Amino acid sequence: MSNWGRLDQVIQYLGFNVNSFSREIGLSRAERLYQIKKGNYDISKNLAGIIVTRFPEVNEAWLLTGEGPMLKARESSPKIPLYNTSLDEFNIDLSQMSVVDELEIPILSGSDFAFVHQGDSMSPEIEHGSMVFVKQVDKDAIVFGDIYMIISEKINIVRFIRGLDDKSWRLVAKNVADFDDLVLEKAQVKAVYKVKGVLSMISM
Repeated sequence: MSNWGRLDQVIQYLGFNVNSFSREIGLSRAERLYQIKKGNYDISKNLAGIIVTRFPEVNEAWLLTGEGPMLKARESSPKIPLYNTSLDEFNIDLSQMSVVDELEIPILSGSDFAFVHQGDSMSPEIEHGSMVFVKQVDKDAIVFGDIYMIISEKINIVRFIRGLDDKSWRLVAKNVADFDDLVLEKAQVKAVYKVKGVLSMISM
């Protein structure tokens, strides 16, 4: 895998785009990363050190050489807090909310938290009562067509995000027969979380 391939994999895994990742690791401009993308430079030891200082789960050796796993081995997966709170009551300050359980699911260990989805607006993609696992991303790093949990001044909701214009998103339900599209101004968005996985609660 190329230098850019490895760097891009890290950026995608962490939920950023090139510009937002550059800001996150403290670079004043993203030009350094774009030069790697163009193939003009390799990932330097200094840049790798900056990245792993900010994101210690990233394996520096892999970033520099491609050898070994992308993430450092952990003795156990981190616990994922589960909130059983309705979206309407969701607070972007997670410390103000009660954790009802802590889940250890290695394949979803990159998630910030999980919550129990209520309603059938995203059915059958996300059924009522499913546990939804999410990771916060920069609102400038969203990928149109993916599913996100959006916390805003106006509404808290789980929807596909589609582009509308520079200032607004069109939010689309999976169950389009019963739910209309919504338009949300990006300026009203307090936080946005990419849906990383869904576990359906199935009773036999």
